[in-house]
Amino acid sequence: MALLASTVPLAGASPATDREALHRDGPPPAHTGGFGEPTCRQCHFDVELNAPGGELAVGGVPPRYRAGRSYELVVTLRRPGMLRGGFQLAARFADGAAAGTQAGALTPSDERSALVRDSVTAVRYVQHTQAGTAVAGGEARWNFRWTAPGAARVAVVLHVAANAANDDDSPLGDYIYTRAVAVRPAYR
Repeated sequence: MALLASTVPLAGASPATDREALHRDGPPPAHTGGFGEPTCRQCHFDVELNAPGGELAVGGVPPRYRAGRSYELVVTLRRPGMLRGGFQLAARFADGAAAGTQAGALTPSDERSALVRDSVTAVRYVQHTQAGTAVAGGEARWNFRWTAPGAARVAVVLHVAANAANDDDSPLGDYIYTRAVAVRPAYR
């Protein structure tokens, strides 16, 4: 996943440095790998997807969600030697007429993450901020809240992509990981 928000070069600097400096505030929307989207490998392409040695997890996801209830979620990315980390996650209906559309609401818990909206699909994504690229001991963590859809009776899928970056201001040597987590509604 790119750690960049734009690829427009700044005057007097190299394109790779500009991309890295700008994408530390998050990638462009729609880079989770879900529903036909690209992943961070669109820019960080030299290492295979989900290469051995790293781990991406989404914690706090209930076995079944209750309509309108909020859940504290955490995305955790681990990779030895990682110097920066980034992620992007979407919550969308898994199937039916609403497949691929926004499922519930995402809310950042602190300054390490923010929301962005895809102008084409209107899907909202939670993703890292510049402060959120900091890594401690080969691990990056991002906390946020997911409020389940109010009246839905359809499964939801969380798609997440993450970048275990080497912080060398280039698209090379970074490890991209993806994960999809499905959660079904609870019936009373």
